Amino acid sequence: MRFVNKRLMGLAILMAVLLGLETPFNAATYAFIFTIIGGKHLAWLVPFVVIVISGYLIFTLLTYWNTRVVNRNVVAINQHLKAALLRSLLRERTVDTKDFVATNLSFFMNDLKLLEDNYIRQLFTLISLAVASVVTLVYSLKNNVVLTLVFLAFMVIPAAVPGRFGKQIGAKTGIWSTRNNHWSGMLKDVLTGALSIRQYRAIRGVEEKTNPAIQGVEQANAAAKNTIALSNGVAEGLFYLCTYIPIGIGIYAAVIGRISLAQFVAIQYSSNMIINSARGVISSFNTLNSTTKIRDHIRQTLQPTTAPEATMMAFNTLTLDRVAFNRDSTSILKDVTLKVNRGENILIQGESGSGKTTLLRLIDGALQPASGQVSINNQAVTDYAGMSTVNQTPIVFNDSLRFNVTLGMAFTDEAVLQACQRAGLAELIEKDGMDYQIGEGGQNLSGGQIKRLEIARAILFDRDLIFIDEGTASLDEKTSIAIHQTILRLNKTVIEVDHHIPASVLPLFDHVYTLAAGELTAVR
Repeated sequence: MRFVNKRLMGLAILMAVLLGLETPFNAATYAFIFTIIGGKHLAWLVPFVVIVISGYLIFTLLTYWNTRVVNRNVVAINQHLKAALLRSLLRERTVDTKDFVATNLSFFMNDLKLLEDNYIRQLFTLISLAVASVVTLVYSLKNNVVLTLVFLAFMVIPAAVPGRFGKQIGAKTGIWSTRNNHWSGMLKDVLTGALSIRQYRAIRGVEEKTNPAIQGVEQANAAAKNTIALSNGVAEGLFYLCTYIPIGIGIYAAVIGRISLAQFVAIQYSSNMIINSARGVISSFNTLNSTTKIRDHIRQTLQPTTAPEATMMAFNTLTLDRVAFNRDSTSILKDVTLKVNRGENILIQGESGSGKTTLLRLIDGALQPASGQVSINNQAVTDYAGMSTVNQTPIVFNDSLRFNVTLGMAFTDEAVLQACQRAGLAELIEKDGMDYQIGEGGQNLSGGQIKRLEIARAILFDRDLIFIDEGTASLDEKTSIAIHQTILRLNKTVIEVDHHIPASVLPLFDHVYTLAAGELTAVR
């Protein structure tokens, strides 16, 4: 109910109630045919036909409007659900999250679509079926209580079917979801590397991986649907059995004169509709069961975080006190101790794989140390949000230059333009403007421009503490020097990790350290 619009839900229930009148209307008109024939009331024929046609026209319009109301509800629920899920994922994203992009992309594009079709829309179907059953039951009871109860008693048997197959359906659907996530990740990789695959004429080699994955996901999908079909088939057979026994009882009661023919027709028709509604309910429950794992995943994702909200206090000091970090059974960092004061520029050098990026992730709270403590302003690092990062592989979005700098946050055009100019993007802005589309992965920009874009972002957000994670490693020396001169003269606190820095840049750092074998050593 968290994502339901109460007004729209109320409107859907009202539409279900109105449509629920269609079944007793059908039963009443069908039974009235026998009343007209039996009593030879020809004068009633024309009014009867007019009323029936008018009634069906009204119910046709109601059906159309009910579809519109259900679609409006689905839109509202999906909108709030997806926004909440995305917000939660962004807040909880950590370095150790495995297959974050592929898994969640598949979940949003596939699993949530399955949830919409097999759960959200099925809930509205259940509302309509339930309302129709209740209204029809009341009409049937008014004709004859005993015979109606006989029909209903036989409905109990097939109603037990969903419970017998629910776990099997959930398990089969879970297998499909797992295989589908695996296939989505594989497809993303293959499409990303499509040019290399074509150049090396390696399509056949790739197909040896993709074909089994495709087969696996399709077989899992078929297995889930087969289990649902088996459950529905068992229920179908039981419904036929449990329908015609009470019909036989009703025929007997009509023959011996306990009820009139019109009453029998009304009860039989109404009970048949109730039974059909019950069949629909069972089928809907089978379908609902196919989304159990998806709903569990949503509940887990939306659990409120226990971490406190990050604060934006001014940066004063950073302290690492005997910090250690292990990955599985491998020691990455050993008793690292470091103190950084406001305004200092710190360089940490080390070979690739020495743990430099891991050290930054410990400082920004994306990783937690195995032992020791990381604190900023003498508080836990998870409480602090005043950081910016220039990454070795810049984080850019397939959007405008403006969005990539502001990340959608509210800044004045003057502030954005000033940040871009300070980062060395003035020429690009003058030529193409702030709304220039940078393309997927920044393909419409040069490597230097992408780096400067991240610098502009860091300048605009005006964070006190800036990390540079091998931010100039892939650039030529001239561009590297220019970018360092820009960042290191921002009057901020800068911590850079890199394995190679131009000699002319070294004097700009206040302290230089070396990270090797998991230990941090001061150079100057």
